[in-house]
Order: sequence, then C-alpha cells, then structure tokens
Amino acid sequence: MLLCTRPLQVSSPIPDRTQCAEPLAGTSMVVVCDRQDILSLVLISSVVLFPQALNLELSTCATHGLALIRTKQPQLLVCIEPLVEGDTLALVSQAKRLPAAPKILLICNSSDSQFPDMVMEACCDGILGANSADAGTIFQALRVVLGGDTYRDHPVTTASQNGAGLNRFQGDCKLTARERQVLQLIVRGYSNQEISRQLHLGPSTVKTHVSHLLDKLDARDRTQAAVRAIALRLVPWPSVEPTVRQEV
Repeated sequence: MLLCTRPLQVSSPIPDRTQCAEPLAGTSMVVVCDRQDILSLVLISSVVLFPQALNLELSTCATHGLALIRTKQPQLLVCIEPLVEGDTLALVSQAKRLPAAPKILLICNSSDSQFPDMVMEACCDGILGANSADAGTIFQALRVVLGGDTYRDHPVTTASQNGAGLNRFQGDCKLTARERQVLQLIVRGYSNQEISRQLHLGPSTVKTHVSHLLDKLDARDRTQAAVRAIALRLVPWPSVEPTVRQEV
C-alpha cells in the first residue's frame, strides 16, 4: 500500500494541453515508489503530458519493479526513494543495463541523498529533489527526459557534490582482497547469507567484513557503502542480475 508522507503540493503551474507544442503519445511508464503524494503529482503531470492513454505500471519494491521493466519494456522508469523494499541503486543501475533500457527519472531526498553525482550521472537521465517535486517541475522533468535530454535539479546535484564527502577517501581507502570480494557482492545486492554461501565463509566472518567495510567507507548502511564503492571505483559496476537482491 502507498503511504502519504507529506501534503500534496501543486505550487508550480503546469501547462494545459494547448500549450504543449508536441504532446507525447503512446508512452509506457513504470513508477516505483512508496509515496502517494509524489505518485499523485506524477499522475497529475501525466494527464497533461500524455493526451492519449498512458500504459502505466506501479510498484513499491525494487524486485517487482525490475520484473515489470523486463516484461513491459517501458520507455520511462520513475523511481522515488526510499522504496518499501530493495535497493534503489541496484534498481536503476540494473534497469539502465537492460537491452531495452528505459529513460530513468530519479526523485530523491536532496537533503540526505545517498547518491553521489558520479553515480547519478551514470544511471539517471533525470534527477529531481523530493522537496522540489511539485506538478510543474515533475511535468518539466518528464518532458525533458522523454524528449531525449537530461534534467538536473541543482539543489540535488550540489548537495551530492558537496556532501558526499568522497574526496577524503581517494587513495586512502585500503581494502584487503577479501573485503573487495565482499564489497563487490554487497554492490550486487547480496545478503550476508548469500555472501557466506558464495565465498564459503562463516556468517560471523561475513558480518565482521561488512562491519569493517562500513567503517572504512564511513558508510551508515550497505547502500551507502555500495554507492561510495562505485563512485571511488573500488569495484566495477554491477552486472545485470535476474533480480534485485536486498539485505534481510
């Protein structure tokens, strides 16, 4: 079930259909989110942007969202963090690496984004802060992205560049060979149990490695560790997996 976390906001005006020089038609879209307020704004914008029927699929978790993208092959993925289940980074990176990759609009918390600019630039065609997300800005972001251009919300990218704190890790994050193996599996979305089976390590050993990695990367959780690992090129981008895994 979708949850409403803040009041509906429609502060920026959206054009009516007569103001859209070339309204888009026949577009398919997957929206993955757990925020009814943002979803409502996306739908309001879509009414104007798509004059004909829109093929829209909804999900609240990464695994189901990726499955929809694989089967429906939409032109656009709108992902609003945080998700009710799963890893947003894994979802957008895996979706972008599918043979029929959709355009991706990420709506994230600009004041506490876990996504440094390098990662967002590589994965997303559009980036919008949740605090900036009203009907007008979402309309504009959707139109720009579907038109083949990139959309960047300045407060998000600025906060990402200034707040990620990655520069101090450059050349200073020394990982053992085993820690790199564990980190690669974290980036691919493996749980501790799956890492244990994959590397033939005891569960307590895996927990110790994960704890050391969080400490070395100054990360508050596995997702932030994965993002920083990719941004610092400590591990390569994850290959496309059959499903989006998550820590349980």
